[in-house]
Amino acid sequence: MNALGLLEVYSFTTAVYAADIAAKAAAVKVIAFDRNRPKSEAAPAPLVMVIKIEGNDAAVRAAIEAGKAYAKSEGKYIVSHVIPRPGEDVDKMAYLLDINKDKYNKKLPKSFLGKDVELPQTDFAIGLLEISGLVASVTGLDAMLKAADVRLIHTEKRLGGRLVTLIVKGSVSAVMAAIDAGAAEAKPLGKMYGKAVIPNPHGEIMKFFDFETDN
Repeated sequence: MNALGLLEVYSFTTAVYAADIAAKAAAVKVIAFDRNRPKSEAAPAPLVMVIKIEGNDAAVRAAIEAGKAYAKSEGKYIVSHVIPRPGEDVDKMAYLLDINKDKYNKKLPKSFLGKDVELPQTDFAIGLLEISGLVASVTGLDAMLKAADVRLIHTEKRLGGRLVTLIVKGSVSAVMAAIDAGAAEAKPLGKMYGKAVIPNPHGEIMKFFDFETDN
């Protein structure tokens, strides 16, 4: 494989946002999201995510630096590294994919290794709301869907449902209104670990989410 970039951050929301920034910064492929548990309960979020990026050495370094800068600005950066010439069979671990545990996107392959993907055009925005607890997440989702013309395109439940990320799609203004409404309703019921709006998300990110199909 080409150069491999690894960026480790706290929270699902931070990982998706940082990966979008990385993909927009240079001509790279986002090949996988992987996860781990933080070492300390005092961590900024109870979930560690690793973004894996492939491309030529210069592009990967530029992409990782861009994603790293964002994660640092949010106080959720852990570590990053670029391997210029990965050894034989490193790709088998690099392409390990840990996302979509609820099978919300039924078209998502188990691995992008050896697959050519036609990236979608994105003339919309996505919003992410990451909060602890199923009660808080359902309440937040209800508020989002009532507040604006948005559609739920992905859910990501972790830690037995104790950490839930909701992703909605719509126009920039609609997504912003929805996320603000969802956060306001959910925050009193559970701790919030991530809130973000991404206008025109890169196709390298949207290939992980089945936004074209009503679920």
